[in-house]
Amino acid sequence: MQKITRLVVLCLLISVSARSQQVFELGGEFLKSYGKGYGTTKVAARGENFNNKNSFSAGITWQLASAKAYSVSTGFGVYFGYRRAFGNNLKGSNPFGGGRLMLSFEDFAGKTRQKSIMITPMVEAGYHLVFAKRLYTAPSLGFGYTIEMSQGFNSLNEDVGKRFIPSLSAGYRF
Repeated sequence: MQKITRLVVLCLLISVSARSQQVFELGGEFLKSYGKGYGTTKVAARGENFNNKNSFSAGITWQLASAKAYSVSTGFGVYFGYRRAFGNNLKGSNPFGGGRLMLSFEDFAGKTRQKSIMITPMVEAGYHLVFAKRLYTAPSLGFGYTIEMSQGFNSLNEDVGKRFIPSLSAGYRF
């Protein structure tokens, strides 16, 4: 877990120093994932680097879950994403579309403490809004499909399948 965290932080620092002339954002994100018989909430620390109309993001997520549910999972994850702006606003307020690859390492309450590795490729669309010159918010709607990459530790199997993933990110623009 520490090695992955260090790797993501190192990647964020390298992108900041390599692209110091370009816009970089640092903030937090709230993601809600819905599927057939499934619902979970994740919070994330995220960074995003902009190059004209393109941006690349990386984040570290933590899945929030109730300990009262038998098959609910908790755990951390990482994601990497790409977005493309569809407007010409030079201040950064534009609609966007893009995709992400989310990796989750989850423990299923009531079953085991062994990590299950989940991968969720997703597409997303939203609006990136910059205000007060340095603050931003970006609501988005995403659609993805979660695949379990390791042996199943959840007897109900609701953790695999289609996902509707709305999110809201906010933070500071450098």
